[in-house]
Amino acid sequence: MTANELTVQEPTSAPLATRGGREAHLDEWVAPDIADEQGFLRAGKILEWMDVVGVLAASRHCRCPVATASVDGMELRHPIRVGERVTMTAAIAHTSERSIGVSVAMSHGRPSEAGDRMTLSGYMTFVALDARGRAVPVPQLHPDTPSEMARFREGALRREFREKLSTGQLPAPPPTLTRDEERMFVREVLKLLPRSLRLPFDRGDSLRPRRRHVSYVHKIEPIRESRLNFHGTLYGGALMKWIETAANLSARAYLDGAPVRLVGLHGLSFLRPVRKHVFVHVRAAIAHAAADSLTAIVTVDAEQPLAGEQQETLRAFLTYAPIDSRVGVPPLECVGDDEKAAYEEVQHRLALQRSLAQEEPGRS
Repeated sequence: MTANELTVQEPTSAPLATRGGREAHLDEWVAPDIADEQGFLRAGKILEWMDVVGVLAASRHCRCPVATASVDGMELRHPIRVGERVTMTAAIAHTSERSIGVSVAMSHGRPSEAGDRMTLSGYMTFVALDARGRAVPVPQLHPDTPSEMARFREGALRREFREKLSTGQLPAPPPTLTRDEERMFVREVLKLLPRSLRLPFDRGDSLRPRRRHVSYVHKIEPIRESRLNFHGTLYGGALMKWIETAANLSARAYLDGAPVRLVGLHGLSFLRPVRKHVFVHVRAAIAHAAADSLTAIVTVDAEQPLAGEQQETLRAFLTYAPIDSRVGVPPLECVGDDEKAAYEEVQHRLALQRSLAQEEPGRS
C-alpha cells in the first residue's frame, strides 16, 4: 500500500455503524472554543451538528437534495463538558409521501471511561427537492427491526400532532394548579404542624409573577454569501445557533442573569428559506414557566430593506433549566390572547414529549 492509499477507517466495532445507508454519524471532541463560560458544550453547536447529520442521512435515503422542514423535538438530558467525546447518530425513522423523518441520538463521555452516556434524543423532518426547489416523492421506509418500528411509530405520532396543531384539533391542555392553589393545598396538609413553624410563603421570599417583556431579546444578523448552503439559502445550522443564543439570553434575562442550560427543543418550524442580501431579525421571549424550567418562543423574520418587506421564516420553542437548582423560576403572567395561546401550545408540546419519553426504552 502506498502513502497515497492510506486512509483513516471508521472503527469496525463502532456501536453506531451505518446499516444499509439509513444512518449517518459523527464523532467530535468538545474543545474550549465551542464551550460556554460554565465549561459546557454550547447548545447551539449541538443543533448545528443535528442539522449536518440529519441532512446527510435524509439525502442518502432519497438520493436528492433535502431541506430542513422542522425540528419536532429534542431532549438534552445532561450537560456536556470540555474534554468529553460525543457521538451523534441520525437514522431514518419515518417517511410520508414527500417528507423524511430522522431520529437523532447523541452519547458522550470521557475517552478514558468504559462506556458513553446517552444524553440526547431528537426528531427532525426533511423535504426532498427537485432542481427547481419543489417537493418530490421520497422512497418509502419499511421498518423491520423493533428499534426501527419504534422510531416509525414516533414519527407517525409526531406527524399526527403537527396536523392536529395546525388545524386546531388538539384538546384543551389539562388544567394545572395555580401557585395560590398549590399554597392552599400545602397549608391544608401542614395544619397539624406547630403554629410557630413559618412556611416559606409566609416569609415573604416567594417569587412574584413576571411578564414576558422582561425577557425580550432582539438580535439582527446580515445574510452574506459565506453563510449560504448548496441551495443558495441560509444554512440551517447557522440559523439554529442564532435562535439558541437569543433564547438562552431571554431565559437568563427572565432569571436576572442566572446561568441556564438547554434541556429541550419542543418544535422548530422552517416556514420559508432565507436568501442572501437580507437582514434577519431574531426575537425571543419567555412563553411558559414551570417550577424548574422555562420555555422561550423564538421567531425569525427576514427583512429586505430596499423593498420594505418582512417575512416570518422560523418559529421555535426552546426549554431551559437553571444550572443552579437553588434558583427559582418565577411564574409567568400572560397578558392577552396571543400570550395565552403560546402558553397553551407549549403545554401541548411538553405533554407530547412526556408521552413519547414514557415509551422510549433505555432512558438514563
